[in-house]
Amino acid sequence: MTNHLRTAIATFIMATAMTPAMVLAQSTYPVNFDENEASSNLLRHTNAVQLTSSYGTQKVEVNQKKEKRMYIKRLDDCLRAKIGETVTAGFDWSGTWMCGYAYIDFGKDGSYDVDYDDNGVNAMKDLMTYSMYKNKDSKGATVSGEPSINPPSFTIPSDVKPGIYRMRYKVDWDCVDPGGNTLSGNDIKKNGGVIVDTRINVHGETAHVTVKGTDPLKGTLSLADYSAELNNQDVEFGKDLTIAVNVKDGYNFSSLSIKHGYCLDGEAVVDGLRQWQENTIMAYTAKDDKITIPASYIDGDVEITVNFAAEGTTSGDNYALNFEKDLAQMNPTANSLTEFSITNKAGKKSAIAIPEGTTVYRDALTKEVNAKPGDVLTPGITFTGNTELGAYLYIDYNQDAAFTTPLDETGKPVVGSEIVSFSSYKGKNSNGEAAGATTAMPSFTIPEDLPTGVYRARLKIDKENIDPAGDYNASDALHINHYNGYIVDFLLNIHNDKGSLDIDARGGHIVGNGNSGVSETVEFGSQLSLMPLAPAAGYNVKSIAVRHGHNLDGEQFVNGNRQWNEYEVSDAKAGEGFTIDAANVNGDVRVSAKFEADGTEEYKLRFADEFDGKDYSLPDADVWHNSTRESPTWKRFTAQTAEGQQKTAFIRDGKLVTRCIKNTIAEEGDVEMISGAIESSDKMYFTYGRVEGRLRTTPHVGNFPAFWLMPQDNSAGWPNAGEIDIWEQIDTENKTYHTVHTHCTYDLHLALPNSGSTHTNAADYHVITLDWTPTLLTWYVDGTKAFSYAKTKQSHLLEKGQWPYDKPFYLILNQSVGNGSWAKNCDVNFEYETLFDYVRLYQKDGEGDITSAVKDVKTNGSALDVYAQQGGLLLVAPEAQKVDVYSISGTRVFSGLVQGNRFVSLSKGVYVVAGKKIVVK
Repeated sequence: MTNHLRTAIATFIMATAMTPAMVLAQSTYPVNFDENEASSNLLRHTNAVQLTSSYGTQKVEVNQKKEKRMYIKRLDDCLRAKIGETVTAGFDWSGTWMCGYAYIDFGKDGSYDVDYDDNGVNAMKDLMTYSMYKNKDSKGATVSGEPSINPPSFTIPSDVKPGIYRMRYKVDWDCVDPGGNTLSGNDIKKNGGVIVDTRINVHGETAHVTVKGTDPLKGTLSLADYSAELNNQDVEFGKDLTIAVNVKDGYNFSSLSIKHGYCLDGEAVVDGLRQWQENTIMAYTAKDDKITIPASYIDGDVEITVNFAAEGTTSGDNYALNFEKDLAQMNPTANSLTEFSITNKAGKKSAIAIPEGTTVYRDALTKEVNAKPGDVLTPGITFTGNTELGAYLYIDYNQDAAFTTPLDETGKPVVGSEIVSFSSYKGKNSNGEAAGATTAMPSFTIPEDLPTGVYRARLKIDKENIDPAGDYNASDALHINHYNGYIVDFLLNIHNDKGSLDIDARGGHIVGNGNSGVSETVEFGSQLSLMPLAPAAGYNVKSIAVRHGHNLDGEQFVNGNRQWNEYEVSDAKAGEGFTIDAANVNGDVRVSAKFEADGTEEYKLRFADEFDGKDYSLPDADVWHNSTRESPTWKRFTAQTAEGQQKTAFIRDGKLVTRCIKNTIAEEGDVEMISGAIESSDKMYFTYGRVEGRLRTTPHVGNFPAFWLMPQDNSAGWPNAGEIDIWEQIDTENKTYHTVHTHCTYDLHLALPNSGSTHTNAADYHVITLDWTPTLLTWYVDGTKAFSYAKTKQSHLLEKGQWPYDKPFYLILNQSVGNGSWAKNCDVNFEYETLFDYVRLYQKDGEGDITSAVKDVKTNGSALDVYAQQGGLLLVAPEAQKVDVYSISGTRVFSGLVQGNRFVSLSKGVYVVAGKKIVVK
C-alpha cells in the first residue's frame, strides 16, 4: 500500500466517522487496542525479546514493567539473520501460562498476514513461529499442560530478498491474530501480554559496494591490498572493511560519505522502518593511506562518495562568530559562568572550568570533557545572572569547522544535527517539550557509531537564539553582548573504555615496570608504568617519546581541534621505570623509544626484521619462506597455496601476523584448518648469539604457537640434530615454555630437566630472549631469567647427543594448533592469531657466525631520498618503508609508510630524517 493510498484511507475514515475498531483494522501494522493503552496486569511482563541466529543471541530491551504499556515499538533496534538460516525467537518474560508468537512482514504490505480459523492455522504467511495455538506449536507438535513461552526455531525463507523488514513479537494466550486476543475474559490486556515491533535485517553473505563521484585525476579507492578498484565489489557482510585511498599529487583526502542499508535511492524511512542511513568518516582516521569502514556500515548495499580537496584549501567557516573575538560584554559582572559539565547515565561527571575574562567569546580549547560513543549525557552549567537567557550546546560531529542546526517540525534536532541540546527556543527545549526561560539543558545521546576522536564543542548562553555564531544580527539591544552572553569553545574527547597501546622500541625494548609484559590496550584514565630494557650491556636509552590521544598517525590538529599530544620522557634509563600519568592516557598511546650503543658493547646487532613492510604484504623473501606441510602436529595444517599463505602469515601494522583459521580453500586439500608458518632455513641461519623477539598470542583452547630454532643440517634426524624452543604457549595457560630436544633428553630421558616455564599473562606482549653461547643456553622473559641449559662435561652424555648446539640453526615463527597430545584439540571455528613485533640477533665478535642473503642488518627499509621544499619535506622511496621525521629537539613530527613521492607539511626549522639533518625554510 502506498503512502498516498494510506492518506486517502485516513481521510475517508475521518469523513465517514468510522468506529475505533474499524479504524484499527485499516491502520498500518494494527493492534486490536489503542496503541497507547496501559497494561493492567504487570505481574506478567516482558523484559526483552531475543533472536538467536549466526550472530548469537541478539536482545531488544522491552522493559514493559517500567513502560506499563501493551504495545511497544523498538524500531531503532535492528536484529540480523541470514537468508536460509535457522533462527530461534525468544522472550525474556516474567509470568506463567502464556504463549509466544513471532511474525515478519516479508510482503512489506503494512500488516502481518495470517490465514487461520478455529481449527488451526491454514497458511502461516507472515507468522514465523508460535509456541501454542489450539494445543499445537508451529512444528505441529502437541502441547499439553502449560505451554512454553518460547516457540520452536524457524528458517528464514531462501527466496526472500535482502532488506529491512518489520518483525513482531507477541505474548498472548492461544491466539495467532497479530493484533492480539480480543476474546472476552482472555484478552491480551487482562492476561498481561505484550506486542513488540522491531526491525530485522535479512541479508546474504555479502554486501555490494559502489563508489560514486570519484575523479581519477584527484584520487581513487581500492581494496586494502590494492588488488582491485573498490567500485562494484562484493565484500563480507557485517565485517570491518579496510580500503586504500590513493590520492593524486596536488590533492588531499577529506572524507568519505557512507550511505548504507537498502533501497538507497528511495525514502530513508518507510512505514516507520529506517531503510538506510548516511555517515561521514573523516580522513584523519586514516592510517598509512588506509581507512576502515566499521562493520555496522557494511549492513546491506553500501554507496561510498569520496571527497578530495586541493592542497592548501580548508573546509567550513572556521567556526564562525557573528562578531569579533574580542567583543566585550556590556556588563561583565552581571552574569557569571564558571563551569560546564556532562554527566553520563552511570553518574560519572566530566567538567571544565570556564576561562575568566570580560569578553563574550572564551577560548577553552586546551580543555576537554570526556564521553564515549553511545553515552547518554546530561549537560550542566554553573551560571548565575540574567534569568531570561538560555543555554545551547553544539558538537561538530563531522569536523567541517561549522555547526549545523536543523530542527524537525516538532522543534527537536533532526538526526545528524549538531545542536545537541538547548534549554529553550520558541517555547520548547531540544526534547520538543514546553520550556520557558531556563539554562537547564536536556540529556542527549552521542551517536554509537561516532568515531573516537577530539571534536570541537561550543556552549552558548544567549537569548532565544540557536545560531551557533551568536545573536548579533538585529538591533543593538538584541546583541549577545548586550545580554552579557557567552560563547565558549572547548574540546569533546570521544573515547572507548580501552585505547590501543603501541610500543615502537628500536635498538632495545619497552616492557612493563618490574620486568612484566605489556598489554596491547590501555584503560582510559589509568596510570601506565613502563620500563626501558637494553638488549645487552653497552646499550643506552637515547630518547623516549609518548604520543597520546586519537588518530596518532594523522594531523595533530583538525580545524584547530587537537587530536593528540606528544612529550619526551626525561632522564629515562634502561632498567628504571617511568610513568605515564592518568591524564595522558586519554585515548590511544604510543611509546617510541630509541637505544644506541655507547662503544663498550660486546653484543653487536647482526640481523633484525622489524616487520615494517606494507600492510598485507608477505614477509621478506630474502629471509623467510613458508614451511612445508608434513605429519608433525605443528606442520599438519601449514598453508601451501598462495591464497592460504596470504591469509595466514602477512604484515599488518608493523607486525608479522600468523594465524590458524578454518580452511575454505579447496586447493588446500582435505584439511580442516590452514596455519601460518615461516622459517629462515637455507636463507638465514647462525651459530651462537642473543636472539630476541617481541610477541603476543591469543589464548584459546587448542592454541599452540611457537618461536623456535631448528638445525640447518638436519641429516642426523630429529631429535638427534637438536631443537631449541625459545617460546611456546598452549591453550589458555598463562605460561611461557622454553625447551630443548635432543637424543639424550627426548629418547633417553637423560640430562633433565630439559624444559622450563614462567607464569605470564599470555595475552600481553612479552620480550623473549635466548642467549646461546658455546656452553650455555639461557632464556629470559621481559628481562628476567626463566631457564637455562648447560653443556655437560660428561663424555658419556655428550656421546649420546646431550649438546648438538655447536652448529647453525634457523628461525621458525608459527601459529599452530594442538591435537590433544599436549595442547588440546583445536577449535575449528576459532581464528587463532599470534603477532610478532620484531626478531633481532646480536652476536659477539669472534663468537658465532651468521649466513644470510642479507648483507647488512635487515630493517625492511629501502633507498630513501629526502628533499627540503618550501613548507615541508618531499620523501621519495621506490619500496614501501616506514619513515620517522623528528624535530631537532627529538619530538617525532611524522611517522608513516612512504612509497613513491610523499610530501610532509612542516613549519620552518631543522628536522632529522634517517639520521640526517634537513633544514626546512
